[in-house]
Amino acid sequence: MIVPSEKTRGFTLIELMIVVAIIGILALIAVPNFITYRNKSRVASAIETAHSIKDAFAGYASITNTSAFPMTADLPDWLSLYRLCSTNGAPIKNSMGEQGFNSFIYHGVSRAGNLDDCDNTVPGQECSDLCVVFTVDGVPHDLTGAQIEVRSSGTLRQTH
Repeated sequence: MIVPSEKTRGFTLIELMIVVAIIGILALIAVPNFITYRNKSRVASAIETAHSIKDAFAGYASITNTSAFPMTADLPDWLSLYRLCSTNGAPIKNSMGEQGFNSFIYHGVSRAGNLDDCDNTVPGQECSDLCVVFTVDGVPHDLTGAQIEVRSSGTLRQTH
């Protein structure tokens, strides 16, 4: 049996309160940084996915007779985009939310540079470029990269 001596004493309430206050201050400093890193990682993941989707569009254009991108009517929803990407070498998830996006809008671009003014079934009016706009799920709207615009010429990170 251990008998406490007179020299053994515990922590005082003041000492414990100081330790709790220090931990609280450290948490106040660290938590916003963790949130920022989480948001940046979501954007980085979405950009990598957007690059894969852009590559799938290029693969699609390379196998068509006119070397054109899909028409806007061909990609009205995520399932259509999922199928196009899966058959052209870009394995994306079959749910937009699982992939990290809130929404997407696909615009076919005509040779004149007009959005949604192309028709791959009419010679000379093929979609010669693409413009896909994604919004990233779970990040603030004012964060650069909350909206991603993908064109064959490159990927732009934007706020919205």
